[in-house]
Amino acid sequence: MKSKKFFIVFGTLFSAVLLVIVFSRLDWTSFFAALKTIRLPELFLAALVIMLNIALRSLRWTLVARMPLAQFKHFWQAANIGYLGNMIYPARAGEVLRVVAIHHFAPLVLGRAIASAVIDRMFDMIVMGIFTLLALWVHSHRIDPNIGKGVIGIFILATITLIVLILSANQLHSRVQYWVAQGKWQKRLQEWLLHALEGIQAIRQTSHLLIVLFITTSVFLLDYFWMWQIMAAFGWHLPFETALTVGVFLLLGIALPSAPGYIGIYQIACVLALGLYGIDETLAVAYSIVLQLLTFAIMGIQGMLVTIYCGFNLSREHQQELPQVS
Repeated sequence: MKSKKFFIVFGTLFSAVLLVIVFSRLDWTSFFAALKTIRLPELFLAALVIMLNIALRSLRWTLVARMPLAQFKHFWQAANIGYLGNMIYPARAGEVLRVVAIHHFAPLVLGRAIASAVIDRMFDMIVMGIFTLLALWVHSHRIDPNIGKGVIGIFILATITLIVLILSANQLHSRVQYWVAQGKWQKRLQEWLLHALEGIQAIRQTSHLLIVLFITTSVFLLDYFWMWQIMAAFGWHLPFETALTVGVFLLLGIALPSAPGYIGIYQIACVLALGLYGIDETLAVAYSIVLQLLTFAIMGIQGMLVTIYCGFNLSREHQQELPQVS
């Protein structure tokens, strides 16, 4: 518990320091002038793509969990609750909240819910690693080659882990099944592991795996597309790779401890990424704020509507269920 509080305090202070550094260097006249020139059609298109991406991620999670498409609504609801949780609470608490939510909404036992959420994120890490490699290759002559090595390491680890789990799922399931559990907690652990391995066994279908990888790749490309549209809203004529670079820098940034909603991380990531294309700090910060506010608006509104409609008590679940699942 003490380490968790330290992480929260450190993340908040880190975000505050980043914001002070960024805003102390702004040209406020240029900042407000840039915001006034934003074109609304591109902004509206970006908002639609964000909503589409949430739906696609929910569809992928449904497929990973091997649930019928009729349950897609529940996965979409749980995903939105997770995004809202990440905005409100530190330490990516939304990841656990979405597991708790899908366990409540769909007939999915907790062990399988956890396994499906972890595998769902592992696909993200694999594809993220590929795009990180691409961004490093594009900017190999302009940035330190050591940048991104951590993400590439995670990409390799996630890929190997997923392959090993898929190939050995049957053997692991047999071993866990014949494991003689003594106490109550051991029996519960055995039950969770069996459900988790059953979910991994389902991924072994090649066609299913290819569909999931296709959806994941599409999600990342659409993410870069709506980021590119916001650049167009500012009137910037930049190549598509600019959005890819911003996306990669953001993913690298959100791995760091920060305040809820990654405040400060967005700003620094956009300043560093757009600086490679000659966009000055003031305009980059204006872009980052529009990017962040649009994301928060879509995810916040959808998340709040879902919690109200479903009667999901976000605060209670965070206080009571989160420690148990963790």
